[in-house]
Amino acid sequence: MKDLLPILKSLKSNFGASSLFILQVAITFTILVNAVYLALDKRESIGRASGLDEQNVFYIATNLPVDEAARAGMLDQDLANLRALSGVEFASVSSGVPLSGWGRFLEVATEPDSRYDTFSGYYGGDLNLLSAFGVQLVAGNRFSPSSELNVRTDGHKDAIDIMITKPLAQSLYADEWEQVVGKTIYIDKKPQRVVGVIDKLQAAWPTWVVVEHVVLAPVKEADAMVYYIIRTQLGQQSDVMEKALAYLMSFHGRKIDKIETFEQVKASAYSAENAASNTLFGVIGGLLMVTALGIFGQSRYSIIKRTKLIGIRRAMGASKGQIIRYFVLENLVLCSIGIVIGIIAAIVLSNAFSNAFSLGTVPASYMVLGTLSTILLGQVAVLYPAFKASQLSPAIATRTV
Repeated sequence: MKDLLPILKSLKSNFGASSLFILQVAITFTILVNAVYLALDKRESIGRASGLDEQNVFYIATNLPVDEAARAGMLDQDLANLRALSGVEFASVSSGVPLSGWGRFLEVATEPDSRYDTFSGYYGGDLNLLSAFGVQLVAGNRFSPSSELNVRTDGHKDAIDIMITKPLAQSLYADEWEQVVGKTIYIDKKPQRVVGVIDKLQAAWPTWVVVEHVVLAPVKEADAMVYYIIRTQLGQQSDVMEKALAYLMSFHGRKIDKIETFEQVKASAYSAENAASNTLFGVIGGLLMVTALGIFGQSRYSIIKRTKLIGIRRAMGASKGQIIRYFVLENLVLCSIGIVIGIIAAIVLSNAFSNAFSLGTVPASYMVLGTLSTILLGQVAVLYPAFKASQLSPAIATRTV
């Protein structure tokens, strides 16, 4: 470390160039850790489990082309015929579709006439909806046949028994979430009894902060537009979709508003997040390349300016390894100063993003990994110029003006 003092003196005498180097590193570090955090956070959102049997579930949005009084009968007829199709595991009707933008949200409270504790998505359907989605029951029981209701719309106002997702139960009762089974909670200020807890199910809006809060009720809504949820046997989805469409379109006046697999729904729901994530990774790659070239150029320029000094040191007995070590250590010192400034700036920027956009703050682990990555980048960028400097002949270097 005997080179450290000369390096510090050299930085003082070349304050302008050193300051630019440090500023470049600081800006790179600040952008790097925040961009990586945002990109990976979006990837985590895209990759989180929906709770559904994603490969085998699709939905059809269609109408019931009969008078209002006959809709409930036609709904039951449709469900019976859809279940009879070969390749169908389960078929149900739902008031909405996860991640599609089609659904309802509710206020949820644990006490009557109190301010809500949280929000939740809502799906109403028949007794087969749980199986049609493919979600798992983790506490309590399934709905009893006597709890199923038939309404025209707004089934959440009529439900008596409900199921809720585990994240919603944990939001209401924390570590004692299993105790929610059998309790009465208040949905839009109406008392409803929790009979079971399901593992995971997502609401209709993928970017919603409580997207994993869902209430499930055994209430069929025979409105003008309905959503049929169909879960098929493995590998039978395309065939079942064709058969289901052929059956539904056999009725005069039938209109198919939409038919999508859940994989298509999920891809569409997260298309913006996926594009943003890819853009951020592109920015990160470009930033690292520009920074590496900047460090390389500044190091090369600094060495050319000190060619005579290098020659004198070589003439005084400095080895090639010592020359390389000097410039590597100088780079490390400059990078370290830049990283310290970058950490402070990254924390300030992260807190600003957190307050403005309700995002989490960058964890300390990202700072550590960012530090190691920036130091490694600097060392790789300086190695070639340092190696070229070590190859200078003392006689040629000392003759250079």
